[in-house]
Amino acid sequence: MRALASFQDLYVGLEPYRDSTKFAGGVVGKTAPAVFGLLAALELHPTNKKAGVFAPIGGFQAVSQAFEKLALDSGVEIMYQMTVTEVTRDGVWLLNDDDSDSTPQFMKGDCMVINADLPYATKSLMRMDGTGDTTSKDGEDWKRGDRRYDWDDTLEYSSGVIAFHWSIDNRTTCDELNTHNVFMVASSRKKMEDSWSAVRCSNVVEEVEGEGGFDPESFNFYVHRASVVDETAAPKNCDAVMALVPCRSLLRDRGLSNLPRDQCIAGYKETYNDEYVGKIRDAVLTRLAALEGLDDLRSHIVDEVVDTPGSYADLYNVAAGSPFALSHGFGQLSLTRPGHRSNDADNVFFVGASTRPGNGVPLVLIGAKQLARKVLQKINNTVQDQR
Repeated sequence: MRALASFQDLYVGLEPYRDSTKFAGGVVGKTAPAVFGLLAALELHPTNKKAGVFAPIGGFQAVSQAFEKLALDSGVEIMYQMTVTEVTRDGVWLLNDDDSDSTPQFMKGDCMVINADLPYATKSLMRMDGTGDTTSKDGEDWKRGDRRYDWDDTLEYSSGVIAFHWSIDNRTTCDELNTHNVFMVASSRKKMEDSWSAVRCSNVVEEVEGEGGFDPESFNFYVHRASVVDETAAPKNCDAVMALVPCRSLLRDRGLSNLPRDQCIAGYKETYNDEYVGKIRDAVLTRLAALEGLDDLRSHIVDEVVDTPGSYADLYNVAAGSPFALSHGFGQLSLTRPGHRSNDADNVFFVGASTRPGNGVPLVLIGAKQLARKVLQKINNTVQDQR
């Protein structure tokens, strides 16, 4: 029961047990403050009808599609297949993704809102002088139009994730799985604590391999079967399952960060190569085989998509490849978390999981609402000053 209640800390990418190698047990950095234990109580409350985890029918793409429609209905112009490569006080520089030989074009702006991950944006996008074709940032040559991937490694990051997305050819194969399932190591207090060490290491495999080889009982993971509550999650008589394994986020390599983005990302993805991912997959399937009907799950998988910190970095430009963004230790919680407004320009703003109030869908949406008010106030003040 203690292990089960502690797993909720993974929702914000933290570990539940103190790290004896860190100051104050790591609670300033990546160890969850005790108050986060309330997450389990909120979800499992016996009488609160609003308790629990809710997701939109049609998956989370339904949310982004709804926001897109709202924006278009409100007269917003959305530019697709364009990459922002630089943000200045006066506007942004863009590249056309459909044209490999395109030259950067400038778009002027009164206020810039950056929804890319804040530690990535401050390192890879922002150049506040706005002059000349080249400039230097931290001693590196930065040509206008360069696509970069780098992040601020002076901050603390949440755990990484290896996620297996499986398409299953038979709906009844996974009948023993609920919507949300957690597989825990809880045979002893020591094993329970050691199972979370995976989020501290640069390589999960190195941590769990011993003299006896790979140990499939040494880490915790979560399995989501959306079709239990959402028929649109898979075609009729088929199923869709996601297995999520917490791991270490990316460790910044300055040599990679100086390379063009494609080469940089390829280098980071190699941290989670096929052999490494294969051992994690085999371990997850071995653990799942303990459930009735899942002993032959591998033969029913007709398609697989694997996400690692490397692919999250590629797809979403999240710093350190962590989908949970900055950690929520006391050193980066509430007022100690980076604010919405840039320190370099008062008309450049940030929104998302790495800024206030924090990560998770509710907090990110609350932060977006707070930011909208600040941007409107900034624009109104600017108009009044011009008058």
